[in-house]
Amino acid sequence: MARSTHSNTGGLPSATGMFRGLMRPELLLVAVFAAIAGASLLRASGAGAAAAEPVKVATVDLEKTFNSLKRYEAEQAKVKLVGETLNKQVKEAESRVRELESEMESFKEGSKEQADAIGKLQAAVGELRAVQQFANAKLELEKARALRETYFAIKDAVRRFAEKEGYDYILLDDSVPEMDPANAARTMSQISARRFLFASPKRDVTNQLVGMMNAE
Repeated sequence: MARSTHSNTGGLPSATGMFRGLMRPELLLVAVFAAIAGASLLRASGAGAAAAEPVKVATVDLEKTFNSLKRYEAEQAKVKLVGETLNKQVKEAESRVRELESEMESFKEGSKEQADAIGKLQAAVGELRAVQQFANAKLELEKARALRETYFAIKDAVRRFAEKEGYDYILLDDSVPEMDPANAARTMSQISARRFLFASPKRDVTNQLVGMMNAE
């Protein structure tokens, strides 16, 4: 007998879980450090320069930024609404399957009516699976959209903040998030993906950035 399968379309991921996967190794970071060092050397060795102009660098905790932004909170609320709508569609399809199951069992075994009911039930189960697959795919797209649009907003805000405060570079501090428990190979992969072993809290401008964005 075909039975309905339940789909969870209402759950929202925490930014904490997402950004462990979001912060992938950036090969250009090596070039950034090289550029910082090169800029410092050029400024120090400039002809007639009275004093070298220091390069101003800051760091940002991206995970904390996402979790603290009103914008991302609003995006999560939109995703939740989409999830609730999709979940309602799934439950309606599940209810239709249960109705047909009860109807089929009321007919005499081997009768034409029962055969017809079985055909309707099989079609309803197929429709339920299609609705579940669509709901899951749609919800994942919405979650990705919320992350992507918030990330682009953060990038733009970082640029404006750096220009206003006179920073040459604002870097992602990937030493902050904890590593996921894993086997040796996966653990080494997580270690290799990181570019910061230590960043001074004095260089962190996360709170200032979040304050600026939430005030806009």
